[in-house]
Order: sequence, then structure tokens, then C-alpha cells
Amino acid sequence: MHFQKSVDTTSREEMIAFLSGHFRYDTMRAWNKCQSYALNVKVHRLGLSTEQCSKAYDILQVEGLWESLNECIHEFEQEHEGRFTICSNGRSSGYLVLLQSEYRLTGHQSYCRSCYQRNFKLCALNDNRCGRCGADGEKGRVNYQTPPKELVTHHAGIDEDADFDEWSLEQLQDRVKLVDGFDKACDQVRERFIDLLSEEIVEETFYVPQKRMVLKSA
Repeated sequence: MHFQKSVDTTSREEMIAFLSGHFRYDTMRAWNKCQSYALNVKVHRLGLSTEQCSKAYDILQVEGLWESLNECIHEFEQEHEGRFTICSNGRSSGYLVLLQSEYRLTGHQSYCRSCYQRNFKLCALNDNRCGRCGADGEKGRVNYQTPPKELVTHHAGIDEDADFDEWSLEQLQDRVKLVDGFDKACDQVRERFIDLLSEEIVEETFYVPQKRMVLKSA
């Protein structure tokens, strides 16, 4: 464990010390004046060797890096039924911050099986033509069996003005469990990042098709 600490959840004093002494950071920018539990995950704070640090700065430039790291965060979200999530913040995304969140229905009722365009209307019985790509029939729109949801993040502070001395033992235990889980998830993100350091970084060239207007002789 790098970030996660052992906390005696039978001791009020130890739990209060853990919560009140935990590092905190802005939930958005300094101007919103809201802070929550956080961890500094800049490269030099990850406990890496000199060789690993050199590779780490290179791998931070790799496209899609966060997609690999987000698996740990998604597990944390599922564990808390979407009520909490973890987001990066800071000028160089060098901090992971605990935030409140919730699942909300997107309002989409159907989608196209060809281009995957989503639609806010249900498919008519004999008309499932996609307005975007024109597909219909077995390749056209179909209604969702389960309405899709999305995770909405709230940037309000957490426990900014909390007087932990007034909290019950159960309240303290619940909050310590949450923050300890946050620390554990950040450890998992760190471990996943270290695993990626063993991968080879290669540079590839790709071309993006673009349309342009040109003059054509008659």
C-alpha cells in the first residue's frame, strides 16, 4: 500500500485524526472554493525509481492512457452505486479527488444498430429508419431494453466544515470506510500505471481524411 493507511475503526480519536488530517484539494478550480479528500499523484510522489520516473513522463503522453486507468475508478463507482466517483484535477491532472455523483437517465429511447446514433424517441412499429445514416429494418433503430444512464458528477466540497467530534461512531466508521476505499482505489490506479511502465512506447503516424473546397475547370 502506498496511499492507503491502516485505521482502527473502533477508536474515535484515530478515525477523527485520519479524516481531519487527510490531504484535501479543490474539487474544480480555486475560485469555486470547494475542497474534498484528495491525493497527490504527480510522478515524483508515486514512489518510483529514477528509471521508472523517466519512463513515466513519456507514458503520460500516450493517447488513451486514462482509459486503462479508469477501470479502477469504475469499480469504485460501482461499489458505491454511483454515489461517489474519483476525478483528476490540477494544472497537470496531478491530483485525484473524491467527488459526489449520481446516475441519471439520459432520456434516450432508441439507437441505430448501424451508426449507433441515439434518439430521444421510441421507434414506431413500422418505421425504424435512422435519420442520420438512413438504415432501417434489421439494421435500423431499435428501442433500448434498459434506458441508458450516465454518471453526473457534483463538485461540492465534502466534509469541509465537518465537526467530527459531534459525529457518532457509526458516522465516523462510514466516512472512514469511504475515504479508505478512495485511498485503496488510488493505490490500484498507481499499481496499474506502474504495470504500464513495462510496455513499449512506439510512435505511429496516422492520417485524418479532410474535405476541402477546390476549383474545377469547366
